[in-house]
Amino acid sequence: MEDLIWIEVSKSAIENNLRIFRNIAGKDNLIAVAVKANAYGHGIKKVSKLLVAEGADWFCVNSIEEAEVLRKINIKKPILIMGFVQKRDLSNVIDLDSHIFLYDISTAKDLSEFALKKGKKANVYIKADTGLSRLGVSVGDISAFAKELKNLKGLEVEGVATHFATSDNSGNDGYFKKQLESFEKVADILKNQGLGGLMINGSNSASSIIHGRLGFDVIRAGIAIYGYHSSEYVRNFCKRKNINFVPALSLKTKVAQVKIINKGSRVSYGCDFISKKKMKIAILPIGYSDGLDRKLSNKGYVLIKGKRAKIIGRICMNMTIVDVGVIADVKPEDEVVIIGNQSVNKITADDIAKISGTINYEVLARLRESIPRYYV
Repeated sequence: MEDLIWIEVSKSAIENNLRIFRNIAGKDNLIAVAVKANAYGHGIKKVSKLLVAEGADWFCVNSIEEAEVLRKINIKKPILIMGFVQKRDLSNVIDLDSHIFLYDISTAKDLSEFALKKGKKANVYIKADTGLSRLGVSVGDISAFAKELKNLKGLEVEGVATHFATSDNSGNDGYFKKQLESFEKVADILKNQGLGGLMINGSNSASSIIHGRLGFDVIRAGIAIYGYHSSEYVRNFCKRKNINFVPALSLKTKVAQVKIINKGSRVSYGCDFISKKKMKIAILPIGYSDGLDRKLSNKGYVLIKGKRAKIIGRICMNMTIVDVGVIADVKPEDEVVIIGNQSVNKITADDIAKISGTINYEVLARLRESIPRYYV
């Protein structure tokens, strides 16, 4: 690779992960793959095309902009917009032939008006808040909300959806069951309102893996498609069941400079690393503007020639400094692995998340979109 920083995405890993998830979901259920946040850092355009070829049924995005990206690359599969859409963009929902979560009656009325003006109907899901306290209609307000929706002739109420707060956490399994019961109650309320036969959309990666199909029609697959799990509990569950999702993304850079510093040398901003002896260090052309968490300063490590090189000093906007004292023959332009495998060693997004006190989702999703991505 000629780039200073680049990402490699394993097509075979994504294909493997989708096949595994298809087995979990069952052949009769629709798999809606989440490609929001630039496909969790993997690249929305190429990954979406790959997923179409491998049989993904739907795509889930957060925004109208992401839906536009998919249509511009000729993705014809159904697209579900799960996030907030401004009034000014509601007309585009219809133009893009996309589906949308509804939880606000004012938005529903505006969307219906736009649809009627275009001589079409907008496909919508009622988004029920069963306990996550994010976007959604409270269970107590579902009946009144559904009654108003039925009177809006520009809408086609296609289904009902929710999102679980603790489906990946065995310690909070009681709360998951409480949410599931609330969701079942919502379905009954809608059926009594004359909205029976709706598509049920509630499962995510964790709930599908841990709790099975739950009788839902649409299963939203997210982090598992990219080879990761949302919790240690899910990871251990998969290990016990021999379910082998494979991480798909590698992040790499090159050595920019190698030099010797003397004992007592200060390293990087703030001088909070002081060398206790003469050291051989390498400077890397990657920093927090690229998505490398600054909290890895003085804690994290990278791989060079298959060996660990500890990060020393504070990570800068565009540079990172590592200790290469125990690694022989390091020279400029040697490959450096930030995430991925090198020789017998590997660094995962989970490893980075543990050191920096975050989650693998954030490690992947914040990778700078303009970093070149290669699909191998």
